[in-house]
Amino acid sequence: MSINLRPLNQNDDNYSKVIDLYKKAFTTAQRIPTWILKFKLRKGKVGFNVLYTDDIWIGLIYTTEFKDIVLVHFLAISESFRSGGYGSKVLDSMKVMHSGKRIVLNIEKLDKQKINFAQRCKRKAFYEKNGFSSSGYFVKEPGEKLEMLIFGGSITKEEIEAMYKNLFGSIIGFLLRPKIINT
Repeated sequence: MSINLRPLNQNDDNYSKVIDLYKKAFTTAQRIPTWILKFKLRKGKVGFNVLYTDDIWIGLIYTTEFKDIVLVHFLAISESFRSGGYGSKVLDSMKVMHSGKRIVLNIEKLDKQKINFAQRCKRKAFYEKNGFSSSGYFVKEPGEKLEMLIFGGSITKEEIEAMYKNLFGSIIGFLLRPKIINT
């Protein structure tokens, strides 16, 4: 089973499926509004890829890079392919593609009061099984607090802040930049 990443644009055969998966897999607080996403994807968006195995669509991934850090914004496997080892294969592919770089991603903070606590625990265990560990930081975004996980080293608060500043730019970043909190 090999994983192929193909840039997504509105001409992709699975464009509608990808948008639907995106809306189902991520909470409203985590998502970019769908109309903005579709606008950005009309000609393709660097880092937003459709995942295939043997020409069969299995999911989506959106990443950005800053220096030697790869930030995974979204990774979702289609429901019909979950628990089949595809998520681990995607992460293995990422590790090879970005050899020598640190890979970071944010997951929902474990909170026993949340209705999806079991799902959150399962998600964290999945990433830990695939070599990720806590970075020691939470990322407070509007509407939720996320735990940053890392593969391939460690990361400082200053690096995280610089990464988000680069991602959002100066003006938007000033208004929307998440707050970085020690765990």
